[in-house]
Amino acid sequence: MKFISIFLFFVIFVSLSPAQETIVILGNKGNVNSIAFSPDSQTIVSGDEKGNLIFWDASTGSKIYSLETGNNITSVNYSPPGLGLLIYTSFNGEVTIMKADSREIIKNFSKKDNAYYAVFSPDGKQFAVAFTREPTEKDKDKGIRINYFVDIHETAKFERTKTLRLTNLKDSDGELFGSELFESYRFNSFNCDFTSTGTYIATGSMGKNIPIYSFEYNKFAPQYKGHSSRVFFVTFSNDGNYMASASKDETAKIWNVGSGNTILTLNGHTNDINSAAFSPDSKYLATASDDETVKIWEVKTTKLLTTLTGFNSDVITVKFSPDGKYIAAGGSNEKVLMWETSKILP
Repeated sequence: MKFISIFLFFVIFVSLSPAQETIVILGNKGNVNSIAFSPDSQTIVSGDEKGNLIFWDASTGSKIYSLETGNNITSVNYSPPGLGLLIYTSFNGEVTIMKADSREIIKNFSKKDNAYYAVFSPDGKQFAVAFTREPTEKDKDKGIRINYFVDIHETAKFERTKTLRLTNLKDSDGELFGSELFESYRFNSFNCDFTSTGTYIATGSMGKNIPIYSFEYNKFAPQYKGHSSRVFFVTFSNDGNYMASASKDETAKIWNVGSGNTILTLNGHTNDINSAAFSPDSKYLATASDDETVKIWEVKTTKLLTTLTGFNSDVITVKFSPDGKYIAAGGSNEKVLMWETSKILP
């Protein structure tokens, strides 16, 4: 790995309309696959397919620090407040944990095949890694073309404590993986997320159904069903009431976590929806799509509040800052766009 000390940065303020003043941050290369805000909302970090992990000042968009990893970065997430950690994954299977402030790498290990996503539990005691692995000859005989796993690790010692195997031929989704599965690594983004209590973990990218694992009962709960095509991304609201899913079927869904019932289907995008993010107060949901837009919805009323434009390319990732003051998104045009929520939301 090489450390880069580059203090030049490019920040452009673009007024798309009287209601949309956009901060455009340039510096990434290739697809911006993942972004994350620090717990104090002062820093935003972006990871791209060329292996650049870049830390930016969230209030100005200026570059703070840049790390060239040499590997395609597929996800980046901060730990909960107090731990001071950051975790990122690379397409070549590497999982890296560093101190968020000093950027000192304290742990690096490999899942050997392709790693797509890593996230800490709400209490920070665990983290999960979503990855794929080539099938064995026995798997191939059963018709399995790729294996999907989520490993659970103890944060204190980084030790793996549980492996969740998601490929199951008893589920109709288990037979959906064809020769064109890896048309593009980002189209097969495979993520996971913990509920706010850490009692369950949900995963995307297993076809049209969403696996939910219960740590309390040590088994999978009934799947969430309702999408007509692959689920790319899942995320839980901070209040613990909702889960959102983003799908290739051009819809996002919001689910009642208690009952597992769909309470809302969001229609309006005209291409694959790659990711979604709840606002910190759980009132709003943002969705990022290949239709080159981010849409923000009011959760309780289903109302589409605003459509954010300016990407002119696929939008891959979207996040709210923990203090709710900003929303940022990145995509295949090598830039991160950011807005102040006070100027685009009620």
